[in-house]
Amino acid sequence: MFGSPKPQISSDYAERRGRLIIAITGSPGVGKTTISHLLAERLKAHHIDLSKLALEEGLVEEWDEERDTAIVDIKAVKRRVERLQRRYGRLIIEGHYAHDVAPKGSWIFVLRRAPWRLRDELEERGYDAGKVRENVEAELLDICLSEAIETHGSGRVHEVDTTDKTPQEIVEEIYEVLRGVRPPRIGVVDWLGRPEAKQLLEWLEDVSHR
Repeated sequence: MFGSPKPQISSDYAERRGRLIIAITGSPGVGKTTISHLLAERLKAHHIDLSKLALEEGLVEEWDEERDTAIVDIKAVKRRVERLQRRYGRLIIEGHYAHDVAPKGSWIFVLRRAPWRLRDELEERGYDAGKVRENVEAELLDICLSEAIETHGSGRVHEVDTTDKTPQEIVEEIYEVLRGVRPPRIGVVDWLGRPEAKQLLEWLEDVSHR
């Protein structure tokens, strides 16, 4: 691998290397923070955790007491990201709504994880049953992916199944897409078609009636 000549960087990526936004999105627990930090280091880009940015700079409309989460002012966050891009040039933005904030022409990488594994991860983090159900259901139903495609089109969106991959493998896959070595792909997972989905759907139904 290291002895092979490097593939040619795609013209699109080469043109945008100075000013580029890469959005890492997906449900909580899929690995966005780890991947974003590694990718920012690889690309020498500035990393932004959108949730932290919104809270630290007061870009919040209100606090949802029932869900125990901030309702972010998406338009305000988007304007702030655009200003930060002018300062830093290359940005890696991460968050489950990163695809809503990224301007047109950005690359959108949707991280996926088997929802039955995601449930275990979120429970280990101490999420209450309602939040676990909400996020597992979103992963099961491809919510982030569908929203990303609706906003940016399939040509700028790449879906990564992180379930059995190392962080290094995931970053390498993203890097290959950016360089034009690997074409962007969507539709790589079908959680509802997996045998584990039946038991998970029963669990979701049970939790929703508690």
